[in-house]
Amino acid sequence: MLYSVIFEKGSAMKNLVMPVLVIVPMTIGALWVVTGSKSETAAALPEGVRFVAPIECSDPLACVVQNHVDLQTGPGISDPACGGRTYDDHQGVDFRILDLPTMLKGVPVVAVADGEVMGTRDGEYDGAWLAKGREAVGDRDCGNGIAIKHEDGYITQLCHLRRGSVLVKEGDTVTQGQHIADVGMSGRAEFPHVHISVRKGDARIDPFTGRSIGDDMACGETVGSLWAGSVPDHWKPEAGPFIFKSGFTTAPVTLATIERAPADPNSAAPALVFYARAVALKKGDIEKIELSGPAGFEPVGSVGEPLERDKAQIMRFVGRPAKGAPLPAGEYHGRYQIERNGEPVLDISRYYVIE
Repeated sequence: MLYSVIFEKGSAMKNLVMPVLVIVPMTIGALWVVTGSKSETAAALPEGVRFVAPIECSDPLACVVQNHVDLQTGPGISDPACGGRTYDDHQGVDFRILDLPTMLKGVPVVAVADGEVMGTRDGEYDGAWLAKGREAVGDRDCGNGIAIKHEDGYITQLCHLRRGSVLVKEGDTVTQGQHIADVGMSGRAEFPHVHISVRKGDARIDPFTGRSIGDDMACGETVGSLWAGSVPDHWKPEAGPFIFKSGFTTAPVTLATIERAPADPNSAAPALVFYARAVALKKGDIEKIELSGPAGFEPVGSVGEPLERDKAQIMRFVGRPAKGAPLPAGEYHGRYQIERNGEPVLDISRYYVIE
């Protein structure tokens, strides 16, 4: 048995030119590298355990933080930056990977610090929550998981590990950075990720600020980061906006579609679609998306209304059907922009060639 269980919350072609928005909680960031020996790192930081990221990733832009800790008890939410990049009663941090094909290749989960394994669970199926809902998961929201006790009374729990990937057992000693499992989608998970919660005594602790959930500190105050080394600016909950995934495909898309790697278009495709998924938008932000191409392809685009509230994530697409004829050969250009207070804060371009 695990030490404790983390509960996570988690058209027709003729309408293809209409952009579609899909909104879910998300935040973003990347891994960082700690230089120097452990003793050098510890000397520069307050006393106590210091953690490394729980996931290995060769491309830091493809391993991101999607949800932060909700520091507010009761109704309402407050992430470590006093914002909404979390959801109600979220007691840990979600480190996600790009999509399901990446998960199937295998992405290592590592011990964030030296410690002793308190308990493990394996054998839960990946994707069961999406396939069959609560009935398939029961009270095993964490899915496959590992709980580890560290120095100074800290306990970390890692959830949603890939079925059959757990490499340690109760009583094992692990070292910081040791490969102990792979990223999965077991338990109450809607996307491939590892959820890490930090506990000390009865308190659930946010590793970014060192604050415990429901403390009486003012919003924005910190005790001190539990991470070893400097956290990159683009990983912090107040940073953004960012593009997490964008590209071209052959039909209208959903979040589920882009988790599975949409089909690449060719001249015989029934349509050409450009999609972009952005995170960390603010109230008042204005989105623009457009798709253009070679002669014979009519450009299409859209400008959104100012956002009525902060959005952890927005997915938008735009495109045109082929209308029974081959798509024109040549280079296509997709562009997505976000304006904030009249100034561009995000402007990305993607290109695709059809031969």
